[in-house]
Amino acid sequence: MLSKNRQRKRLTTGKHRSLFISIALGAIAFSSSIFAPIVIAESATKAETKAIALEAVATSFADSVVIPTYQQLVEKSSELEQAIETFTSNPTDETLQTARTTWLETRYPWEQSEAFAFGPADSLGYDGDLDDWPVNQTDVAAVLNSGDSLTPEYVESLQTTQKGFHTIELLLFGTDNDKVAADFTARELELLQVLTTAFHQSATELATSWSEGVQGYPPYREVLATAGDSSNPAYPTADAAVEEIVQGIIGCLDEVANTKIGEPLVTGASETFESRFSHSSLNDFQNNLRSVENAYLGRISEDSNKAQTSLSDLVAARQPQLDEQVRQELAAAISAVEAIPEPVETKLNDAKTTAQMKAAQAEILTLFSTMQERVLPLVSQQ
Repeated sequence: MLSKNRQRKRLTTGKHRSLFISIALGAIAFSSSIFAPIVIAESATKAETKAIALEAVATSFADSVVIPTYQQLVEKSSELEQAIETFTSNPTDETLQTARTTWLETRYPWEQSEAFAFGPADSLGYDGDLDDWPVNQTDVAAVLNSGDSLTPEYVESLQTTQKGFHTIELLLFGTDNDKVAADFTARELELLQVLTTAFHQSATELATSWSEGVQGYPPYREVLATAGDSSNPAYPTADAAVEEIVQGIIGCLDEVANTKIGEPLVTGASETFESRFSHSSLNDFQNNLRSVENAYLGRISEDSNKAQTSLSDLVAARQPQLDEQVRQELAAAISAVEAIPEPVETKLNDAKTTAQMKAAQAEILTLFSTMQERVLPLVSQQ
């Protein structure tokens, strides 16, 4: 099966793929003018006004959705590192349960970031380091059976399918959510600790890449905010930045419908669920749709600050009925996923479960089509 990163690249347009490569190779050379404030002239033409509105959507998206979500991820990954340290120094069933609960909680902000897995998450490899799947269990076993020193440098050299969320999940929960503290070897405890420390470091760098910049690259928040600037090769037009947001939503919907739900339906194999070791794949579906909702509405929860100008606001300004349609289809998809019985991993052969999974898949694909066939062309209008 294709890894998650390769599946995402399958959906990426050639134009955006080339942009990611440019970023990875350090081809972006920002001049001082790219950060210059944008002045709105009273005599701005209709086209200029449209471009400024699109830039506002991109900037608000970064400030109200992306950065707050990654900040939550860092907070949770720090808690996970501490919970794992407590467990590995005192491996009891109680400390193991705390570590498992913290792992599940850390999944929430990460899965709610899946609708914007572009920029540094893709070009600098953080997505793969944090969440590649499926786990290569044979290679993980080889690490455990080797005499290699489990140093940070060693972890960095591992393949992405040997570390990150799901290798930590495998070690914590076992192959069928049935592991107890007494089952852990000293080598597993050691690997668990060093993997979690590396995970927290990657999560921190990902958040920093948007807010402050890493590895000599400018903050990706500024890359989006300066879309349309003549010296911004990543987004030469403001339209391109908003298209990226919509493409991120489309990619997330495709992955949930056709891979995360679709492959278990086609194969009938519970091994094809993403978070199968912990029996928490349904949480992933739900949080992926919340990610889509947050990206579209421009906030991370009903109680958080909403973006000053969201993608929903832009669509509503141009086609109010289409905005209402998107909102209704999004609500229907969320409701359909919530109706799937849990844990879905142990109920895959149940007729009611597969019927609910197919219903949810259909609702998600309806929204996918609307975003791809109507919203994407709308934001690309000249």
